[in-house]
Amino acid sequence: MDNIKIQTTQNVDIEYELASIGDRILATLLDYVFFIAYFVLLLIIAGFTKGLFFESIAVIIILVLPVFLYDLLCEMFFQGKSLGKMIMKIKVVKLDGTQAGFGAYMLRWLLRIIDTKLFSGGVALIAIIVNGKGQRIGDMAAGTTVIKMKQKITLNDTIL
Repeated sequence: MDNIKIQTTQNVDIEYELASIGDRILATLLDYVFFIAYFVLLLIIAGFTKGLFFESIAVIIILVLPVFLYDLLCEMFFQGKSLGKMIMKIKVVKLDGTQAGFGAYMLRWLLRIIDTKLFSGGVALIAIIVNGKGQRIGDMAAGTTVIKMKQKITLNDTIL
């Protein structure tokens, strides 16, 4: 995949490897596995309560809200990573290499409805391929991209 070069305030160029489309898709699929596990757990709880658990609209909203807000909340609280992104070792950063903030995460989350949900990821896929910075529409609007996190290098890795 491509790299993105970011110049720090000390005029040092740092190069990051952009997350591949495959990494991003697999991270999303892993997130869906967590959604399924969450709903299976809810169904098990509902089975033990003989269906009384799901009778209130408020309870249903409270149970569905975490899935609806999952991407936004994960990126906010886990520094640009969802559970799937953590496993795939990728994360969201601003184009200048700094940590994205609430506004950027919110913009990505809102536009995710258009470029991934509404068109089954087709628009996001085309945008990532065409853009050159690994950005879907939400990333372009928020000034972010998704990079691979550098692996830690041990002393043994540096010895010839």
